[in-house]
Amino acid sequence: MNFLRSRAEQLADYLRGCIARGELREPLPNIRAWSAKLGVGLHTLETALRILHREGVVRILPRKGVQLLGASGDSEQPPRARVVRWICYRRDFPDLSPVMDVLTPMADQLRDHDIGFSIEPCDATRLRLIHARGESPHEMYLLTSLPQPFERMFADFKKSALIIGLPSAGISLPYLSVDVFPAVRHAVHMLARRGFRKVTLVVKSGTSQPIAESLHRYCAETHPPMQAEVVIMPMELTDQVAAAGRFAARIRERVGIIAIYSIPASVLMTALMARGVKVPDDVEIVAVNTTLQAVRVFPLPAYYPFPLATFAKAVCKAALHYFERGRLPALRKTIPLEMVSPSA
Repeated sequence: MNFLRSRAEQLADYLRGCIARGELREPLPNIRAWSAKLGVGLHTLETALRILHREGVVRILPRKGVQLLGASGDSEQPPRARVVRWICYRRDFPDLSPVMDVLTPMADQLRDHDIGFSIEPCDATRLRLIHARGESPHEMYLLTSLPQPFERMFADFKKSALIIGLPSAGISLPYLSVDVFPAVRHAVHMLARRGFRKVTLVVKSGTSQPIAESLHRYCAETHPPMQAEVVIMPMELTDQVAAAGRFAARIRERVGIIAIYSIPASVLMTALMARGVKVPDDVEIVAVNTTLQAVRVFPLPAYYPFPLATFAKAVCKAALHYFERGRLPALRKTIPLEMVSPSA
């Protein structure tokens, strides 16, 4: 969907999809009640329906409401396909290519069980539309990187929504996460043993504060205590490359760098070497929760790979439980990370 289009055109796209999937049946609600349920203005809904009327998808009948063309409340609907929908906040994923390594194994496992998989970057309008439509026995949701207000909005999707990552405080939805904290602690102590006295943690914008607080605690555990620094970088590739260049330009001392995905170690290493910094002698990078694409550089850094197979298996198991029993299991799982060392 093109979010540069008007809200009415976005809504028309959404309603068109609902009709095609058999999710809307007659009798339809009156326009005022319908707009309230969708969380949009009355004018926006009326404009969207006029678009669909011109396309021949619906018929607007004066004083009688809206009719679905070729649809009837008594018509027999074909069986609905089962689908898992990966819902993310578009601003945090301006480029989906870095997450395809994670999503592809998941989609492959689901496909083996005849379960579809969709990738849906959303803005605020789209998130509200999805929520307004409500839960469906044919759809399971994987909620990724939603701002806290939207995560709370979806908290009533108790049967079908699985949070990817740790939920906000007070959210009781099931979740599946990767436990980066022990990996960061392990990386800090490893760098300390290699003689580094300063650690810089590089994270993407929007990363939760607890990981930064934990870094300072882990550095205080070393003997002598290490100096801790947190650097935040943007997600959009062009801005990220520029930020990595500025970061590399200010390196004046020996430092260990921990890069948490989705900040690629390859971008940081390239920027450092372009500035003449000796890697890994003066600066060593450790990549945490990374994909192999993000560490395809020389020299190969130590890294903690994202647990692709384990994660995909857990999602698939949860999806099968949902489609067989009508609700997700009480899943509250964090998957540990294991280090891969090039010297091993």
